[in-house]
Amino acid sequence: MRKFLTLSILSLSIYSISDNHPEGAFNTLFVKAADVERYITYMEKNPDVFEQTGVDVAGVCVTTSGHSYPGQMFVWNAFSSTEIAMEASTKYDPFKANSSYQRLREPMFTATFVPLKSFNLDPGFERVWKVRLNDWKSYVEVMTELEKAQQEAGHDVQIGVFAPIGGGTEAFHLRTIHKSGADAGKIIDEYLAGASWGSLWDEAQLYVEEVLEETVEQCQIIYSSQ
Repeated sequence: MRKFLTLSILSLSIYSISDNHPEGAFNTLFVKAADVERYITYMEKNPDVFEQTGVDVAGVCVTTSGHSYPGQMFVWNAFSSTEIAMEASTKYDPFKANSSYQRLREPMFTATFVPLKSFNLDPGFERVWKVRLNDWKSYVEVMTELEKAQQEAGHDVQIGVFAPIGGGTEAFHLRTIHKSGADAGKIIDEYLAGASWGSLWDEAQLYVEEVLEETVEQCQIIYSSQ
């Protein structure tokens, strides 16, 4: 995997909190890539689509474990509000892309995702669960407590919860975001050893009706408008 880009915008985060309400949204394009690295390189060298939609920051997440199909990945586009993201989705149709894109990937589906809790846009090694929830507000509250408890225990981790809009059969997404695979593995080891914060993870499962998919992804930024 290519070296992740480090951008000043990460320290600012476009996902601010106003009265405990997260702001911002992501447009996503899930694809089957014939050659993942070639596809990413092409997008980096040809940012016209990102410029066309007016995205603030764009990147990719490549599935490295738990694949549903070879070349599983998605392109994400971050906007400062859902209003802007939904409008941007009308400015480009990935299913009518030029021939270069058609040779590089097969589009599977698109969706807009809204963050339900705050987080800094700092992609890396990410564990992802697609879940059906019976009480998403309570789930988010517990995940917020869990994130704080893990950070206080010395872990450099962020937890994101996202709701799909226009995502077809897509469900809520839970992401735990780490600097490395070792960091993610250490949290698992501590949970299995009986970490005090483990009860919060167990409590959160009360609000999960079904886990539809669990994957590991490597995520990175490939474009910034700044």
